[in-house]
Amino acid sequence: MGKRIFDQLGGVIGVKISGQKQEKVINMALSRGIYIWDIKKEHNSIVLKVKASGYEALKSICEENDYILEITNKQGFPFFKGVFKRRVGFLSGALIFVASLYLLSSFIWFVDVSGNKQVEKKRILTSAAKYGVYEGAAKWGFITSEVEKAMHKELSELAYIKVGIDGVKANIEVVEKVFPQDEISGQCHMVASKDGVVKEVLVLDGQPAVKEGDVVARGEILISGIMFPSTSPFLIEENTIEVKQPYMVRARGTVKAEVNYQSYGECRLVSEETILTGNKKSRIYIEIPGRKIRIIGQKGDAFPYYSLTTEHKTVNTPIGSLSIYRETMAEQVKKKTEYSAEQAEKIAKSKAVKILSSRIKNQKVLNSKIEIISSPSDPILRIKLSINTIEDIAVARPFK
Repeated sequence: MGKRIFDQLGGVIGVKISGQKQEKVINMALSRGIYIWDIKKEHNSIVLKVKASGYEALKSICEENDYILEITNKQGFPFFKGVFKRRVGFLSGALIFVASLYLLSSFIWFVDVSGNKQVEKKRILTSAAKYGVYEGAAKWGFITSEVEKAMHKELSELAYIKVGIDGVKANIEVVEKVFPQDEISGQCHMVASKDGVVKEVLVLDGQPAVKEGDVVARGEILISGIMFPSTSPFLIEENTIEVKQPYMVRARGTVKAEVNYQSYGECRLVSEETILTGNKKSRIYIEIPGRKIRIIGQKGDAFPYYSLTTEHKTVNTPIGSLSIYRETMAEQVKKKTEYSAEQAEKIAKSKAVKILSSRIKNQKVLNSKIEIISSPSDPILRIKLSINTIEDIAVARPFK
């Protein structure tokens, strides 16, 4: 193996020798120390290989003895020097391009945050930048596990932080902590959290302000925390009248009421929608003064129908300011669907139920009613869904 590598470095020439008694040439070459190998007989000629350094000596032997010497192929590094010289510009450009691409892929160009609702995205990005993850940061300049630990200590509202690197993009996934609501322990009223019709009142402490059958509105006092003492009719009145002052307590109890929920749903009898197939193609451009160069992705439209999103970032690099564009094409197809009245009603009902599912959790459902509110000639079928539940609507509220 090593000998073959050295032969390629020195150069190997394949030759064809024609003439009478070609064996004489082989003997003369070996006697003069010319190294030849892969000797084969082809009709009235022989083919063999010789080192580039021994070719001129073999050529002299053939000329002195009237043999015809033809070169069949050339192999090895010396024979590529001419190609390198003629293609020096092309090869230099290719090397610079590969080096630039490798350099650019070693930096973070995009930072994305997902999973946050209460914590601002700006706070998360600022914290990540403090520990080395930001647009234009070198990948070797930080360790993701250390960044996660540092961010977790700084952002106490987050229960989980995951920093992932996908190519030139950093993905920061977070999960926020769920804090329990503050329990009111002082003096307060019990008020209605929703509109409803009172069905049952149970007072543990405080003064009842409503009774069964009353219609109450949200915010109305159900159990008052202000107690007014009453004088017992069995007590003997004294000459001196003592005025008893009202006092305040923490109202406690439950007030169950019938609550009405309403929701609307609709469905087109003939719908045409554009849906994503999931196929995506991306292109990345680098913009330099006066020119925009495409480095990744194909030219032209990738799909007949697609949605295009463009991300643009300008970063400062060791070689100067650089603008990077990333275009993502998501394939779309148009789908036309026709529904019967029964199918449309079912779909509209499912939409209405989905809207109410976030508002109605473990409440007891008394009844439900569906009403079609669109006319038969309408292209859209609309329904109204009404649901009545029994639930405890009393919540604690401090005195104003």
